[in-house]
Amino acid sequence: MTDPSAEVVPVRAFRFTLRLDADSRDDLTQALENIATRIALDELTTGVSGGYGSGYSYELLNDPSQTHERYFADLNAWLAKARDAEKEKGL
Repeated sequence: MTDPSAEVVPVRAFRFTLRLDADSRDDLTQALENIATRIALDELTTGVSGGYGSGYSYELLNDPSQTHERYFADLNAWLAKARDAEKEKGL
């Protein structure tokens, strides 16, 4: 049987990856609020941004074909494979 950990874990329709550094909690909060606004306005994809108090790199991916139902069907299938693999290993 194929090791499920080697397979791609199902993902939802949107995946956002962020690495953010800030000088203070306020700078962090302001950067996150700015990012959220830019996502809502569809102004964010992949890139790097920096300013006086914070800097970040980001990637926003979207699979418009992914649905809530398909995500959970794929996830449940992946989890079942993982459980079966653990049973085979005697875990």
